[in-house]
Amino acid sequence: MSSYTVLIADDHPLYRGALKNVVLEAFDDVVCIESDDIPSTLAELKNGHVDLVLLDLFMPGVEGLAGLRQLKEQEPMTPVIISSAHDEPDVVREAFKCGASGYLPKSSGAEVTVHALNLVRSGGVYVPSEALLETSLPVSSPPPADNFKRNVNSQTTETLTPRQFAVLNLLGEGLSNKAIARDLGIREITVKAHVSAILRKLGVDNRLQAVLAAGRKQLRE
Repeated sequence: MSSYTVLIADDHPLYRGALKNVVLEAFDDVVCIESDDIPSTLAELKNGHVDLVLLDLFMPGVEGLAGLRQLKEQEPMTPVIISSAHDEPDVVREAFKCGASGYLPKSSGAEVTVHALNLVRSGGVYVPSEALLETSLPVSSPPPADNFKRNVNSQTTETLTPRQFAVLNLLGEGLSNKAIARDLGIREITVKAHVSAILRKLGVDNRLQAVLAAGRKQLRE
């Protein structure tokens, strides 16, 4: 069985060790490697095959999202999950604009960490509740679909059908089309059609923008 390599990039050894333990306990096929600054992280990406990066947002020698931008410039196809103590909505949204595939607050528990990794490994995007809601929900458990539904402005979704609304709820949990199809008991091609209709009705270009647009409507109320 081929291994899946996760690079944990963080300048705090204790946190790196704790995160490594969570990852290795959750996945039998994962190999973890470590780095403690952006140059060593870029070197690891250049020298070997890395499937996913868990990146601390603020490490020595970089400011703000500069490290993420450098990683995505060098390895645009490698998914990056930001791991940070900073969970302000504006910071989270900017990270996604820079190419992040997920944003994991360091206050997250092991269950949420594994959930985020599973989503990104399957091609999905992990969006924490902090990116969607003005009043943060506990990040130790993902917000349920009915909570997401209640926090979407009715004007945003008034033209959506019940099935499209159900798909939007699951997009809010970061599920892939395949996972949504399985959850709703419909074909994947049908999910794709619903997603296209949702994007058109919300006036956005992609799945992540649909989720964030729904959140921004709530923030403006």
